[in-house]
Amino acid sequence: MKAEQTWRAVLGELEMQMSQASFSTWLRDSKLIAFEDNIFVVGVESGFIKDWLDGRMRSTVERTLAGIVGQETSVSFVVWPEPASPGPSSKFTLPDRVEETSPTQIVSSKRFLSLENFVSGPENSLALAASQTISEQLNPTQSPLFIYGDIGLGKTHLLSGIKHACDTKGLRAHMMTAEGFTNELVSSIKAGEGALFRDKYRQCDILLIDDIQFFLGKKSSAEELVHTIEQMHTRNRQIVLASNLALKSLSGLGRSLCSRIEAGLVIKISKPSTEVRKRILRSKASEHSLELTDDVVSYLAENIQTNVRALEGAIHHLSARDRMLGQPVNLASARLAAEQLSGSSASSGSVTSEHIIEVVATKFSVTPSELRSKSRARRLTAPRQLAMLLLQDSAGCSLSQIGALLGGRDHTTARYGCNKARELLSSDIAFRTKADDVLLLINKP
Repeated sequence: MKAEQTWRAVLGELEMQMSQASFSTWLRDSKLIAFEDNIFVVGVESGFIKDWLDGRMRSTVERTLAGIVGQETSVSFVVWPEPASPGPSSKFTLPDRVEETSPTQIVSSKRFLSLENFVSGPENSLALAASQTISEQLNPTQSPLFIYGDIGLGKTHLLSGIKHACDTKGLRAHMMTAEGFTNELVSSIKAGEGALFRDKYRQCDILLIDDIQFFLGKKSSAEELVHTIEQMHTRNRQIVLASNLALKSLSGLGRSLCSRIEAGLVIKISKPSTEVRKRILRSKASEHSLELTDDVVSYLAENIQTNVRALEGAIHHLSARDRMLGQPVNLASARLAAEQLSGSSASSGSVTSEHIIEVVATKFSVTPSELRSKSRARRLTAPRQLAMLLLQDSAGCSLSQIGALLGGRDHTTARYGCNKARELLSSDIAFRTKADDVLLLINKP
């Protein structure tokens, strides 16, 4: 069976396992982009859908895949800007030009992200102003610009907006994730084309890299980024970096890179206020031609406080019910959207990845830096596994994000940690007691 046929068969199985509304919202429009090294690379329309599938559906999809192909198989969800056009072969080749059509690219042509449609408030106004300044005129005095904040607060949107503005001016702008940067670096070295890789990124006008916490534990990639920044700095060119972690949590990247970031402009994005969340909801609803009454907007803004992606997910849910089921958008459907979005979005409040790590560390008498380290000390195993599970279930982190947050581990290690924590919750009373205490603390208003 060819890879494309296999993926269609998987979708058919999943459609029977899920509700029609859930399947339509999360998987119907997915596309098989590539099949290499026993990994199905699947493109989806937005970062929110990617994160939701990573956090909620990866194990189910991989189990379904294994049942069809007869062996253990992995799936990688990526944001994909263009519909794929698979050829007759069962093996697909990824395009060469990473900045335009690679799965690591973040901007979706179906969901245009610009600085003009970024909803600002006191929590992100400085980050927006800095981004606008760069988009109007490259400003090396604030390079690197480092934007950090928890998942789903608009960092990727800002980077995408800067890139679009630079593209319209004919500037050479490259935008990618840290994972994409690393993968291309490794591929170029294997192919003996390291010099071409360096020229490509060191000679551009602006380089934007998202999720730089991925560089934790990847010394060669971090060193390459340092050299790239130095070269671009001498040419008065711009670097923009984004991370889910604060700079103090990125010490594992090395002193050279951290000091270079410190010398630029460091800006934090915080969780939006209720009023800003209302504006975000109306903005997202307008993109879907969806009319929201004031009571619906107020309910969603007051009950979904995690991040912007969760708000966007609620709009997707309401839009799907309206279009596919013919159900009106009202307060009842808003309540259902909040409840079904992630199980805890409507009540989890300000649960963040850093807060989870800090609470787990305190309860188990270790330090947050130890949990984030690469140390395999036995005393860190159980608390780290609990942190992995809570990051997935309470903060909505993907397995790749969890691995990056906790020592630069890969997604398979994160998946094992989550599964092991679930086993301990059912078999170890002492562990379950501590986990209950941690949950009470992280969900405390």
